[in-house]
Amino acid sequence: MGGQPLKSPRFFLKPWAALAQPPVGCEMMLPTHLDEVHHEVELVLKLGEDMGLSQIAVGLDLTDRNTQNIAKSEGMPWTQSKGFANSAIVGNFVEPPVGLAHLRLELAINGEPRQEATIGEMSFPPLDLLNSLSQWAPLEKGDLLFCGTPSGIGSLVRGDHIHARLLREDGTVLSELDLVLV
Repeated sequence: MGGQPLKSPRFFLKPWAALAQPPVGCEMMLPTHLDEVHHEVELVLKLGEDMGLSQIAVGLDLTDRNTQNIAKSEGMPWTQSKGFANSAIVGNFVEPPVGLAHLRLELAINGEPRQEATIGEMSFPPLDLLNSLSQWAPLEKGDLLFCGTPSGIGSLVRGDHIHARLLREDGTVLSELDLVLV
């Protein structure tokens, strides 16, 4: 987003009510007050009994960019820009394979590729993020950790068809989102 690469991870929180787990092929409602919404495809980790990784999914982190820009310019938190209804969209959860670095994230909007990368290309490995977060944050079984996004963040408009996937190295789809914004 135009800044210097981070030396250590930064985290933000979303309320549980921002979470949506839509069925494939559904319509997803955006709050009507939003003017400029941006997408970020992400690997999502779900915590298990021991606060370790239990399941993974593809996720879509949505941002109210206008509100975020105002908050950033004033040195304020981003909560309002990140925590609106349906701003944390998650696909189907699956058991994680051994090693995550070879997995691939892909996002297409209206059939056009927007974001794609392997997990190994991310700034911080997912399990390192989980370890860093667990150093200071109280974590519970079922918590979700969105693990950052590849380049290609961009805007969305109502009517856009969103297709996000988490794939194995061989192209097998592990988790998927397929929806239309309304």
